[in-house]
Parts: sequence; C-alpha cells; structure tokens
Amino acid sequence: MNNKVVNKQIPLETIVKVANHLEDYKEKYDKKFEVEENKNKNIPYGEKQWEYENGNTTINYTIEFKNGKNITESDYNWFLGNLNEPQIIKSISIDLYVSFYTKSPNNTINDVYNKINVSLYFREFDVTIDIDTTNQENKAHNLYSEVMNILEDNEDRYNKTMKHRKIRTQCFTISIGIILSYILYIILKVNADKISPVFAEYLSNKYILVFGQWFVAILLGNVFSYWYILSLYRPLLPETKYAGFNYSTNRGKYTDDVDDFIEHSEVHFGKYWDAEKRRNRIEKIYKITKIILLVQLVISVILFLTIK
Repeated sequence: MNNKVVNKQIPLETIVKVANHLEDYKEKYDKKFEVEENKNKNIPYGEKQWEYENGNTTINYTIEFKNGKNITESDYNWFLGNLNEPQIIKSISIDLYVSFYTKSPNNTINDVYNKINVSLYFREFDVTIDIDTTNQENKAHNLYSEVMNILEDNEDRYNKTMKHRKIRTQCFTISIGIILSYILYIILKVNADKISPVFAEYLSNKYILVFGQWFVAILLGNVFSYWYILSLYRPLLPETKYAGFNYSTNRGKYTDDVDDFIEHSEVHFGKYWDAEKRRNRIEKIYKITKIILLVQLVISVILFLTIK
C-alpha cells in the first residue's frame, strides 16, 4: 500500500504522534517476542513451542538537513532532540520493520515468514506512507489506517486563511489606513489656520469626511501596510499559473494554481517551519481588523446622518 497525504497541514506534533504510535506498535511485538523467549528459554530444542519465532523489530529515523547531512538513528530521543530546529530540516523518514515466523496449517514447524514494513517520508510539500507486508495483510491494513487517520486529522492546507486571503489582506490594510486617516485629520485640524480656507472648509463637508476618509484609508493602508501582510503570506502562497493574455495591459495573466496547491501538504519544517505561527498571526490580525472596520462603518453612518 502506498498513499500520499494531500491538502493537510502537518505540524511536528503530528510527526511525533506518528512516531509514538509506531513505537507503541514495536513495543507490543517486542513484548510478544520476549514472552516467547522466556517461555522457551530452558526447554530442550526439540521441545520448544514457538508461536512467534525469530522475532525482530526495528525503527529507524532518518533526518536530512539543509546543509546536506543525512543521519539515520534508531534512538527515539535522538529523533525528538533534532526536531528543535525545524528550519534546518529538509526531510524526515520513519521506518518500522517487524518480522517473525509462524506455523503453516497442519505443520509442526515455524516455516511461514511474516513481515510488516512501514515507511513514512515527510518533505516540505509531501507526505507519503508505504506499507509492505507478507502474510500480515489485515494487521498491515489496520496499521496503515491508524497512521493515515493521525496524518489526516489535521486542518486543511487550503483553509479559510488561504481561500479568503484578499478579505484578510484588505481588512488589515484598510484598518491601518483608517488609523492613519485619523492621524492625518488631526494634523490638518490642528494646522487649519495654516491651510487655505477652501481646503479647510472641505474638512467640515460630510461627503469629504465620510467617503473621503474611506478613500484615503484605502490609499494610505495599501501604500504603508500592504508589505507587512504580504510578508506574512508570502511563504504560504500557492504557485501561480498562466491564465491567458491581457490585451489591455499587453501582459500575461497569472492566477493561483489551487489544484496543484491542494495536491500537496504543508509539513512544518524547512520552508514551512513557522507556517503555523504565520497562519495564527494572520487570523488574530483579521479578528481585530474586522472589528475596526465594523466600528468605522458605524461611525461613518452616524457622521453622515448627523453632519449638516
């Protein structure tokens, strides 16, 4: 069985959950094999009764680093310790191997080879899981389902933060613009005697105050704050694809390649080491700025209705 996890955010906590699950699975078989060893320890060779013979279990963790180093260890604690700097990780592989011999029907010797081999490969853009099994299809399928459930029990990559990017971007920029417009208005009012009477009169015109403020807010916000929200989004954005030629500008049009975006996952190391923090920050900003916009909308309505 081989499968790819698509359109999911995979934090390091999820990778650790998978590792813990596989460690528990290994421990379960280690205990079985230990019981078998103890049961047959002092029994003559010809009288030994094996349910699981020649049992073997291993888990290997492989981390490929951005500097080109590629290290494989079987030590779980070593693996956890090397997740502390996710920005320097390029890929992670986890491999579980379980094998043993059992009796075939109507036979007295353990001559049936059994194997379960699970391989997980995490890259910045992809997560794949492969299970190779011999005579343990049901158990292998169950393990595969359990691991897939852990991986897929995460938020979609293409979620509201990405789907409604323009709304969140404009909420932020206009909110900053509104704050700047108030600062500008105060400066103009304080210096009203230094500006032309015609211009000063505009400051009392309700149409200028209401609709002009929104125009100025949009302008100032996009000029002075768009760069910041874009910097938060930039590492998370989909690649673009050609969407035709715009004859009015004599340039090609490009749009988000959403289909390709949701065909991959976002694993939180390497390029995406701080992706979760960025997404959370964007949502916190949106939560605040949409309130600012709503309050300003109410103020604008009140001003329009009360100013003569």
